Amino acid sequence: MLTGQKIEFNYKDNNYKGIFISSDDEKTTVKLDNGYNITVRNENIKIKNVYGNGKKREDIKIKSIEKHGKNNVCILTTGGTIGSSIDYETGAVKPVKDISYLYNYVNNIDDYHLSHKNIDNILSENVNPEKWINFARKAKEKMDNNNSVIIFHGTDTMQYSASALSFMFEEQTNPIIFTGSQRSSDRPSSDAFTNIEGSIHFSSTDIGEVGVAMHSGISDNNISLHRGVRVRKMHTSERSAFKTVDDSEIAVYNNKNIIFNSEYKSTGKNNILNDKLNDNVSLIYFYPGIKDEDFYNTVYNKDAVIIMGTGLGHVSDSIIKTIKKLSKDVHFFMTSQCIYGGVNLNVYSTGRELLKANVIPLYDMLAETAMVKAMYLLANYNDSFVNLMKTNLRGEINNRILW
Repeated sequence: MLTGQKIEFNYKDNNYKGIFISSDDEKTTVKLDNGYNITVRNENIKIKNVYGNGKKREDIKIKSIEKHGKNNVCILTTGGTIGSSIDYETGAVKPVKDISYLYNYVNNIDDYHLSHKNIDNILSENVNPEKWINFARKAKEKMDNNNSVIIFHGTDTMQYSASALSFMFEEQTNPIIFTGSQRSSDRPSSDAFTNIEGSIHFSSTDIGEVGVAMHSGISDNNISLHRGVRVRKMHTSERSAFKTVDDSEIAVYNNKNIIFNSEYKSTGKNNILNDKLNDNVSLIYFYPGIKDEDFYNTVYNKDAVIIMGTGLGHVSDSIIKTIKKLSKDVHFFMTSQCIYGGVNLNVYSTGRELLKANVIPLYDMLAETAMVKAMYLLANYNDSFVNLMKTNLRGEINNRILW
């Protein structure tokens, strides 16, 4: 059999279909129709039928990605599952530069003129502040040429990237929509194509913000648009992994229709980008028993530290002592490990001790967002850094809650 051929086989008295990947003297590996790989011992598998000539998916000739319409949308690809394909030689999903086959499966986009530029080819765990700056510059370049922008991105760190661009763009002429997929495009249950469809339609609105467009629930039809600074990945593998935290999503897309659920900033006349970030910022997750020296060694030379405290924003007494020693040189901010709700350092004695140690509470700001915001403000507004950290700039603080 050739790699990539479709096969029918019997395994432990059950019949299966899949794609043959590889075999040796002891075992055979097959990618099942449900998208998962299985490796079984040869004596336990019986091949019933073999189809096709074993071509790799990327070798199949496809139509051009470009579709012509009145709305200009540029898709910037950075890698991730949505920009990945199956490698039938290994059975692994890996980033690829040519993702044009995706566009043959996206519905309801005849009114859009799509262009595509690959600006990176990495998995999202390798994204860093330098990458965020590059993403922002490329997005500005496309918006300056009257394009809305969609960024294909791996889901694991997409909330960080969306927050970074949210702060770096003080004004924008077009929407910037991040999207990804929890399941690669070769799987029958992939969310890639509907996420792309929703993103394209969101890109034609007058939203002057950075958003994240992903599945809303178990339905294939609803795609939510989340504000970039209020969204979090909440599940490792479900298609509806992304949720807006303690706020309403901006909008929901379903079959060419967009329903807006909250207010948003409208597009502006200019693209104003501050593309500087100070990455000398740490995000610390407090846990019971954390050693003082470990905490000290992580934070002593930082410009700012975001602490994820317990509950309303607490850490141990020993860590408070370390913070007091360093607070003249390091800015300490408190967020919560809890997903919902905000910090309040006035309720318990521990919180009041943290206030005395010059720790600054950040209300209901997400910890990841707070880290990126600190990077942005330190690089661009250092003189008013602390006051702006406590100020709602992009919707990162819920003003409807009284602090």
